Amino acid sequence: MKIGIVGGGQLAQMMIQAGASLGVSFALLALESDESATAICSEVHRVQGFDREGVAAFVDTCDLVTFDHELVDPAILEAIPGAAAKVFPSAQTLRMSANKARQREMLQAQGIPSPEFVIALDSGQLREAVEGTGFPAVAKAAHGGYDGRGVFYLENADDLESLLSRLPGSFELIVEPKLELEAELAVLVARSRSGEIALYPVLRTVQLDSVCNEVWAPSGFGECIEETALGYGRRIAEAVGSVGMLAIEMFVVNGEVLINELAPRPHNSGHLTIEGCRVSQFENHLRGVMDLPLGPTDLVAPAAAMANLLGPPDPVDLVAGLAPVLEVDGARPHLYHKSYRKGRKLGHVTALADSAEAALEIAREGAAAALSVRAGS
Repeated sequence: MKIGIVGGGQLAQMMIQAGASLGVSFALLALESDESATAICSEVHRVQGFDREGVAAFVDTCDLVTFDHELVDPAILEAIPGAAAKVFPSAQTLRMSANKARQREMLQAQGIPSPEFVIALDSGQLREAVEGTGFPAVAKAAHGGYDGRGVFYLENADDLESLLSRLPGSFELIVEPKLELEAELAVLVARSRSGEIALYPVLRTVQLDSVCNEVWAPSGFGECIEETALGYGRRIAEAVGSVGMLAIEMFVVNGEVLINELAPRPHNSGHLTIEGCRVSQFENHLRGVMDLPLGPTDLVAPAAAMANLLGPPDPVDLVAGLAPVLEVDGARPHLYHKSYRKGRKLGHVTALADSAEAALEIAREGAAAALSVRAGS
């Protein structure tokens, strides 16, 4: 079985690592800038962009195809003969999941709560939307934004005018009020091609400059919140026909769970499942794509946590930092084969413990140790 992965980032890297024990071989359709998975995959097809001809040729060489990201135009997949039987998630799932406006419309149709929002397609609609929402507001690019990209915080009229001066002639934005969040949660749903579903424990997430920084489980919220979140996760996975992993980011506001956005692939919030759960999100993603029985998702310890390794202001030497992090009892480092850039996800550290607080303390200590050696020292 050869599985093709579109994209060569860290998610593809960890899929390949998980697939080795399943006897799977891999091929990558990777951009010139991709680094992580290209360092460990023997078959790499380099491209300048994901055009129809290149994607079609790649799909033809593989038994199954999945994704590291949502950067392929679903129309390209719909035009490839036979793609519907071997490309997962499907073009339909990608079309909805890669566009925040379509996500919100789907949630409305399903009666699943999300923040109040207005879709703006031109400067007049954007002004009207912000006027209706009031300041402070948040404007989000409907397509292409992640890790804080394409998210604009509008505290006052000056911020709005600044945004309007930078927008292209054609755009699609979601405008919503800036909410006071009690917490952010993530629900990970594995779903196979035949419809089997497995839900991971609800995860508590913390963002740093709109980038995932820390994650832990149990979430610390009561049974009512967690059951509601898991119920929404199951309903959404069935509604969009997901195959493999579906990650759902959620807000808790005034005791209510609101859906923020979806990602139809393994997700940063689920990296702790590698050591923390009986079967990781990466293995279950592959099982779902291959239509194999899904594996158990429960925690192997009372608690698990993860801390991301985000590039600090000064360059660091992660290889030299391996010894310090490995000296932290219980810390498990994962490096992504990436060159340094400030704020870039360079890896993560996970830990297991008897409580979320203890696991998070170990993960934080390990992350600090991993980033402790400056480049050139």
